[in-house]
Amino acid sequence: MRKGFILAVIFTFFLLTGTSYASDVDSLMDLLLKKGIITQKEHKELKAEIREEVKKEGKKVTGEGSYATKRSDRISIGGAVAGEYRWVKHSNMTTKDSDSTSDLYLRTVELSLEAELADWITTAITVNSEWIGDDVTPGDEKLTVDEAAITLRKEGVPLYLIAGKRTQPFGVFESHLVTDPMTQDAYETKRTGVTLGYQRPFMDLDASVTVYKGEEMMTHLFESGLFDSDSISRVSDPAGYDVGSYILNVSITPIAEHLRLSAAYLSEPGNGKRNNTLSLSATYNCLFIDGLSIDAEYITALQREEYRDATVLADNYKERVLSLGAAYRVTEPVEVALRYEHFDDDGLAKETGAWSVENRYSIGGTYTFYENEDLCVSSYLALEYRKTDYRLSEAVKASMGDDNSELYMRLGMEF
Repeated sequence: MRKGFILAVIFTFFLLTGTSYASDVDSLMDLLLKKGIITQKEHKELKAEIREEVKKEGKKVTGEGSYATKRSDRISIGGAVAGEYRWVKHSNMTTKDSDSTSDLYLRTVELSLEAELADWITTAITVNSEWIGDDVTPGDEKLTVDEAAITLRKEGVPLYLIAGKRTQPFGVFESHLVTDPMTQDAYETKRTGVTLGYQRPFMDLDASVTVYKGEEMMTHLFESGLFDSDSISRVSDPAGYDVGSYILNVSITPIAEHLRLSAAYLSEPGNGKRNNTLSLSATYNCLFIDGLSIDAEYITALQREEYRDATVLADNYKERVLSLGAAYRVTEPVEVALRYEHFDDDGLAKETGAWSVENRYSIGGTYTFYENEDLCVSSYLALEYRKTDYRLSEAVKASMGDDNSELYMRLGMEF
């Protein structure tokens, strides 16, 4: 009876304090023996019994099927770190024959967490910091919330809901190179919004409607660097302060694992007119050549607000972007890729006496020198050469260069 009581007290102490058996419990047993509370025989028997109880309880706390194990199975952590070297032939495109320049910076530091709260509720959070040490696009070296969203989706139920900040479903932006495609530079829409979607197994159909606040896509377009944004200016629409922007998106897979087609329509408030934009994209994994993939994306303005230049109300230019890319996996760790892009400014550069990007050519490759699929870890080295041709008005031809070349090298790790 006494031994059972002592065993219960010791074991309760062990559970409440979380102490380890090898250190504190042994010390406690030795102290009880020294004080004469237990005999040598009881000391030996109690130690043996506690070992068995600890072993059983350990299996309950950390064993297969335990709460701790289930919780760890529902939470995944990932991230990425990438450093870049960049060389540019002309450091200042507005000055003809300017000297070359180079830079070394940390392109991104990213940490993401995904938690499955139930089989139909998941949340994903990504924090990152970009362009650390870059003189062209200087970052502030502070971590910011890049994405944070909650998804309600249950297997067998066609409807789903996604709420939070993320890249909203407009554009695919496929890329196998170091730099982002023009389509992403101009039209990526990362904003807090709500998406109501519908999925069916037939051709992997996914259709959705998204609502969000503001003029995020138009702001991104004017910050893209694809045209001289100083030549014209925008007049913010008060409607942009309400939840008045929306995206309609649909995608299908006519050939399973090989062909994916997507279309999206985006509409945001604008000065006098809404800014309406259409996106069409296709991604094809070749049926006949293993390792070859081809992607195409075309985004066009269907309607644009009235811009302002320095003196008068400017025309509402309807820009268009075409991006064509191809990638081929030579061996398991080596992939080569190329991309052609065209930006049509609808006469903006000519009529405003400014400049805009016309054509861009990119070629590069990626070598994954370490990969552990079990740990979901990989390290890679990527290289890209990019040439850009500019469209110049007569007003800037004498002072500005009409093309530029860039070289990018990236060392990255993903986990």
